[in-house]
Amino acid sequence: MRISSHQMALNFLSDLERNNTLIAKVSREVSTGKQILSPSDDPAGATIAMGLRREQAATEAWRGTINDSLAWLNTTDDALGQALGIVQRARELATQGGNGTLSSDARGLIANEVRGLAAQFVEVGNSSLAGRFIFSGTATETQPFDPVAEVANLPINTGLINREVSQGNVISVNITADRLQGPGGPTPDVFTLFSSLATALDTGDFDGIETALDDLQLHQDNITDLRGEGASKINALEASLTRFNARDIATTQQLSLTEDVDMAEAITELKMREAVLRASMAVGARVIQPSLVDFIS
Repeated sequence: MRISSHQMALNFLSDLERNNTLIAKVSREVSTGKQILSPSDDPAGATIAMGLRREQAATEAWRGTINDSLAWLNTTDDALGQALGIVQRARELATQGGNGTLSSDARGLIANEVRGLAAQFVEVGNSSLAGRFIFSGTATETQPFDPVAEVANLPINTGLINREVSQGNVISVNITADRLQGPGGPTPDVFTLFSSLATALDTGDFDGIETALDDLQLHQDNITDLRGEGASKINALEASLTRFNARDIATTQQLSLTEDVDMAEAITELKMREAVLRASMAVGARVIQPSLVDFIS
């Protein structure tokens, strides 16, 4: 086969262009750390990477919802703990006031403290998180309890704040004001109970004090049950968050294996390609430089 000088030059330029293209590709991989920068680089790998990124986005959304729900539930638990402390204090005062040896003046002082517990309960009932009242049902911008009248604002919003914390898993994260102020049924709400207890203390109505003690126990049990309900949700959410964190780590690792470049290998290849380029340039200078004129004497 006859090889002309023109053919040699074309072959050299073609090889040179191919080597420059490879150097550009490896240089881009080294500078970006990615081996897939467009679907054409690896169609199968790009499809897998896009799927992994969608899963990452979904996981991040679930985690955001869970963290917000945990903040709400933990704030609610703190408030319930304070409410429980107020009811427990009322029981202590009722027990103390039921002592028949106390003077009427002493019971009057206890009655005044019981009345003061109502204001404390209102303050706890109006607890908020980031400007949202946690016991207001779905009307989170409205105080559930009136600090002046020391009663629940009517009508009580009993709407539940539902959150989808994973695919198909929806939970309610709020406790409404009606459940906070009492177990319902024949048991009076906490404000009515404090008022009747204070009246019984003032008048020396020991039967009334005893009845209030029984009702206060029901309120303690109610708030304890509410805390238990919230605690079970907190535990479930924390378990879900742990699973999502583990999934995110696994997804990130798989995404790295799919699209990240092996830097040591890429740098080695880049140096090799650069050496080949220098060698080919040197060879090209020798091959292309001679012409027929160089051999005419």
